Amino acid sequence: MRCPALLLLLSTLLISTSFLNAQTSDEGVHAPDGGTIEITSSIFIPPLRNAPFSATVTAVWTKQLEDGTSVTHQNHRVIMRDSQGRIFQERRTFVPKDSSDQPRLRLTEISDPLTHALYICRPGIHVCDERGYFAPVKMAVRPAGPLNKNGNRTLTREDLGKDTMSGLDVTGTRETMTIAIGVIGNDKPISVTKEFWYSPQLGINIVVKRSDPRSGTQTFTVNDISLAEPDPANFAVPAGYRISDHRIIQKSTTGGVAHGN
Repeated sequence: MRCPALLLLLSTLLISTSFLNAQTSDEGVHAPDGGTIEITSSIFIPPLRNAPFSATVTAVWTKQLEDGTSVTHQNHRVIMRDSQGRIFQERRTFVPKDSSDQPRLRLTEISDPLTHALYICRPGIHVCDERGYFAPVKMAVRPAGPLNKNGNRTLTREDLGKDTMSGLDVTGTRETMTIAIGVIGNDKPISVTKEFWYSPQLGINIVVKRSDPRSGTQTFTVNDISLAEPDPANFAVPAGYRISDHRIIQKSTTGGVAHGN
């Protein structure tokens, strides 16, 4: 009669030991952790009238690690503008260089300077967010010299001359911004270099190369340029998409409702 009692005791000890071991193994578990998010800004396309085009923008982003390893990601996206100044552009994810994966389409954007509307369309859910759009036709270029009153950020500019790219006349410029010691917690000066090849005809940079020790080297190149008028269908909200109005609604002095951004 002692055997069943002994077996029960051994089973209880085994279960207790397993429970204690499970508790011990959980001591190294930590709370959820975050990460680092990096965002790159592509070329600027102004709502210039009577300068239609369509093209593909290729982006290559390379980082040099401390051990000498280089990490390169890239993507490509379609951009276009019609004679009214309306702009269509894709937004795609980056993929590793030489990967068989294709950059995934995240968003499409339609900018209309006539109605001052920007539609950010999400293919995954078939919704377009509508926002205000008031982009300038031409943006002012910062003058060379000190960029602030303290003089701890300075800009130099170098003329790279003229050239022809994709059948367009372009002018080249190299800018170097120097950040003095201590401005952003840096113990040595930091130099950020940008090179631009600008097309006066289209009002856009055909090539942009940014070299920043903090984020690596980013190169944007506009390829496959066509100066033909794009299909008007590209500048309309896609069929079957719901519009979600995100503009700020303000009451006008006449008692009606006015939209602004």
